[in-house]
Amino acid sequence: MPFMLSPKQALYYRDSNYKINISHGAVRSGKTFSTNLRWLKYIKEGPPGRLLMSGVTKETLKENVLNDLFALVGEANYTYNQTSGILVMFGRTIRCVGADSVRAESKIRGQTYAGWYGDEITLQHKTFVKQAVVRCSVEHSKIFWTTNPDHPKHYIKTDFIDNKQMKRDGLVGLWHFKLKDNHTLTSDYIEIVKASFSGVFYKRNIDGLWVIADGVVYGDDYVPKVHRVPSDVIMSMIEKKAFRYYIGGTDWGYTHPMVGLIYGVTHEGNYYLIDEFYKSKQKTEAVAKWFKDWEEKLDRQLDVIFCDSAEPDRIVTLQVEGLRAKASDKNIKEGINTVMTLFKRNKVYISELCENTDHELQVYRYPEEDDPKAKLDLPLDEDNHAMDAKRYVLHNFEKFLIKQQRKGDRKAKTNAKRRKLY
Repeated sequence: MPFMLSPKQALYYRDSNYKINISHGAVRSGKTFSTNLRWLKYIKEGPPGRLLMSGVTKETLKENVLNDLFALVGEANYTYNQTSGILVMFGRTIRCVGADSVRAESKIRGQTYAGWYGDEITLQHKTFVKQAVVRCSVEHSKIFWTTNPDHPKHYIKTDFIDNKQMKRDGLVGLWHFKLKDNHTLTSDYIEIVKASFSGVFYKRNIDGLWVIADGVVYGDDYVPKVHRVPSDVIMSMIEKKAFRYYIGGTDWGYTHPMVGLIYGVTHEGNYYLIDEFYKSKQKTEAVAKWFKDWEEKLDRQLDVIFCDSAEPDRIVTLQVEGLRAKASDKNIKEGINTVMTLFKRNKVYISELCENTDHELQVYRYPEEDDPKAKLDLPLDEDNHAMDAKRYVLHNFEKFLIKQQRKGDRKAKTNAKRRKLY
């Protein structure tokens, strides 16, 4: 079937004939679709031999790439074993692997490949990537990578994208994609995507820039005059039953402060930080009692408490006390973007009594550019106890709400189809 490609997509499909072909830039900009089409052509026309595909995990590779490939080629043209990761498509054997750890390198050591498709390449382990490049030793073999921008000192940027010698030798081809390069996106959808990112994540995922994360993490988004609310206003909202959910978050500590946070979530999806527990040299039972005391004040259970997953025994302690505690997804970058975006959209507020949270919001920062820690592309591990608890609760509850919305959308579609049948 014919596809309507944008000029950038058509250019990539036609000219991606280098040893290493890198499509990078904004999210939803058509990079993966273009690479999928090019990869299908390569499977059919490339040099003989085994092929390699890699993602952060096999699961993300299937979700991001394989499912779309399967839809494009049809069931008659492939078989895939999810357990072994062996894909056979158009008669070609393709090894599919996850590459988020140094152990992934052992999966391909000693192998020879005639081509490689690497999805989200900046998130794959450097040892694996370097080994996979070496393993593509079949004559005329080619490599295709997709990625969103990352830290400008990331090895993919320094060793490949900015490698002048490789570019002079014709070994590396670069294609920078922007949102406008995906002609299937509506203007309304583009605005929704733009509203989903803030700060450095906007510059990377929307502008498609390889920029450093620097300064105060929430410096551009948290405005105390806007986001700090008098305690009596929040207490009045509790009395008027303005909150649909009550949720909590914890960051464990002993020598460092242990933090507990309680949020009320309105029917409109706005978050209000009601109170904070911020104390050092306290046992888990102390924060459990604090949560239980608040449940008594609210005359209801907290719907969920998202906890630091690093100490599961302490989560069990909360559960034994009858609290709905569970381990949280601790992804730092995704969590920070969630919090940034909520502040940017004026969807999160804090009680003026939560002085420790307010303080950390104003000092939690990235390392200076010349600090060796800057290459980690993460904030400094200081002034972050309330920040971690805040990230756990807001990011994980937003994921829950999105999941509920998708479930509702699927149910609505199913009901609509049933109505058509009758």
